[in-house]
Amino acid sequence: MTQPDFLPVRDLDSRAIRHLPKRGGVSSGDVDVDAQLNEVAQKICGRHDVAVVKRLLGAALDAAAGDIDEHDLEMMSRTLDEMLAADKMFLPYRNVRKITCFGSARIKEDDPAYQQARQFAQLAAKQGYMIITGGGPGIMQACNEGATEHFSFGLNIMLPYEQRANHVVEGSEKMMNFYYFYTRKLNFLKQTDALVAFPGGFGTMDEIYECITLMQTGKSTLFPIVLLDPPGETFWGRWEHFIRKELLAAGLISPEDLSLLYVSKSPEDALSVIERFYSCFHSYYFSGELVSIRTMRELSVKTLDWIRKTFADLIPKADLAQLSCDVTDPEPRLAQLPRLRFTLRRGNYARLRELIDAINDD
Repeated sequence: MTQPDFLPVRDLDSRAIRHLPKRGGVSSGDVDVDAQLNEVAQKICGRHDVAVVKRLLGAALDAAAGDIDEHDLEMMSRTLDEMLAADKMFLPYRNVRKITCFGSARIKEDDPAYQQARQFAQLAAKQGYMIITGGGPGIMQACNEGATEHFSFGLNIMLPYEQRANHVVEGSEKMMNFYYFYTRKLNFLKQTDALVAFPGGFGTMDEIYECITLMQTGKSTLFPIVLLDPPGETFWGRWEHFIRKELLAAGLISPEDLSLLYVSKSPEDALSVIERFYSCFHSYYFSGELVSIRTMRELSVKTLDWIRKTFADLIPKADLAQLSCDVTDPEPRLAQLPRLRFTLRRGNYARLRELIDAINDD
């Protein structure tokens, strides 16, 4: 893989609906306090939007001045602390593509799944990817061992019983202990470019289902989700059969939703799925009803015509156009990339994933 020079922010706040009004934190209700708030925001905001900094400060004041329980106030404070600490930890590696790996903490070193996880992470690290795990034992340790400390992140969780970080990431500057599961899960997805899941229990299932839900609803940037079965086993194969038999057959999901997932049998195949996803596609962003899909190269006329015909359901105004660059790109460092731009029919993001596959097949 050729690492890009710059990557856009992974979108987990759905910038597609950024036009919705922001709530709270704008005014304290006290003119003098508001003046001081504005002064502080102007002084500390640096390169950031002053309005955003004021909302952060204002929300803290609103919480402190309100009648909420002390425990709730502490929860807000700790949540913000964890989010800030994680962002600082990942910041030096912002433009390196990463793969989050999920799997059971109970799987032992002599298990085929453990060996497979280690092998996958080793292959991915050789291609320049960094590996994000939960930082614990089992599959998490196997992936960190394969990637080595240099290419590993560990997002450990503090539990009522002792759970130490595994020997690879323990003491590393790229390891963090989280108090809350939700801030930990946020960073698994916020910081990654792909997800690979190995056999696991409730925690692994929770993480996979949440990731699929965020993509299905357009609340997360699309990226590959690969479910890797150990040699001779059908853990994810049986899971996919359940999804097809119980959810798809009952009309609880759409057929194209299955395109968000890929069941693999080997580390090499799993990595090739991720490599393929970024072979031509780079990233995308929304501007009102328009979506712009950045690509690594311009697509052929034949492919464009095929996309217009095949994805007419996704492009209601038939306004698909290819631009060689865009000086209005919200990420100026990516303005030179070619892109497709069109009005997107919202609500079927699995079809958008299929369109990305078509771009990569050009």
